[in-house]
Amino acid sequence: MTPGTATTPHILPDELALQPEVIRRVLTDVDPLMPAIAGTIVESGVRDIVMTGCGDSLFSAMAASFAFLRFSRRLTIPAHALEYSRAMYRSSGPQTLVCALSYSGETRRTVEAVIAAKSMAAMVLGISRDQTGTIAQLADHFLPNASLEERSNCRTGSFQAAYLALVLLGAHTAHRSGALDDDGLESVREGIRALADAVQRYIEPANGLGRRAAERIGEAGTVHFIGGGEAHAVALYGSAKLYETSSLPAVPQETEQFAHCEIFSLERDSVVVVVALRGPFYERAVEVADAIRRIGAGVIGVSDDSAFEEHADLMLEVPSGEFGAFSTGLAVIPLQWMAFHHAVARGSDPDLVRHKAVNSPLIRECAIWSPEDYAHAERDQTRGSGNLASEEDGDGA
Repeated sequence: MTPGTATTPHILPDELALQPEVIRRVLTDVDPLMPAIAGTIVESGVRDIVMTGCGDSLFSAMAASFAFLRFSRRLTIPAHALEYSRAMYRSSGPQTLVCALSYSGETRRTVEAVIAAKSMAAMVLGISRDQTGTIAQLADHFLPNASLEERSNCRTGSFQAAYLALVLLGAHTAHRSGALDDDGLESVREGIRALADAVQRYIEPANGLGRRAAERIGEAGTVHFIGGGEAHAVALYGSAKLYETSSLPAVPQETEQFAHCEIFSLERDSVVVVVALRGPFYERAVEVADAIRRIGAGVIGVSDDSAFEEHADLMLEVPSGEFGAFSTGLAVIPLQWMAFHHAVARGSDPDLVRHKAVNSPLIRECAIWSPEDYAHAERDQTRGSGNLASEEDGDGA
């Protein structure tokens, strides 16, 4: 199958092929906005960064948080929007930056996280496609998600756009504070340009790899996805693509936690997708992959190190090169194709999610706390009670 041809009636292949253009748009449309925001972050004395969202937005934040740490050396924590908006927000203040990510700009729980952050006088940066949406209006600063329109329900380019926007913000913040010189900042830009070119070359080879992986998981009793660090975000994202395209139940987990828990559930017909990217988490991925195979379960490896083929039954090799610091953007691509081919093989529509009539109101119409509720919560906290009537009386699920 070739993206962009009439051989498929589905939308998703053409959207997958747009990812190089999306990555380039991050540089042309988003990068010029960074210096002013980075300057405000540094001049305001921000020490802690929280990146919050739901679904793919959270996964992109999880991946980007490691680059932000690497460049800016500021404590950077990705957090589920519900956890931040109902508990973690209490640790925020004027020296906290909250990056709120939502593709639509209207995800209710992420809107609530913004309200929570502002109740504590934290600085809020919104990232979404809608520059006039609720999150954009509430935020102190805004960056557009540079994705092109996605008509399928399987988010692809928007993940890349959110991830790389945050990577660039980390680099610009480091540059403004003096931790990264001019050459270092330009090197980050060059890496992203190289990533776009690598993705363009890889789209079609990854198609074939994804088809083979889909055949392998089609025979599996259970499917797991694991990874450490940025690879954990890739594992979560890959699992989510299966939910969205073919509704296949899959279990994602962080590599170390998998070794402590889910490994006990493996059977000989289990398949574990092990994302093993070069860096400090790679060796642990090798050890766990070898243990999985000793049990007799299968391993699908996703790696930018060709040597990982020795530790996998099926290798989905990711290109390596000067873009290596951003391998997340490449590692997700064979998993996107795997999800597509698995859905087609099952007779599912890869462009549509199941249960949307229930899912959509649950995330777009649910009741959320208002600024008054947060003021009430802070008063109750001092009295030892955090219960709010609005949580029970709201009109949402």
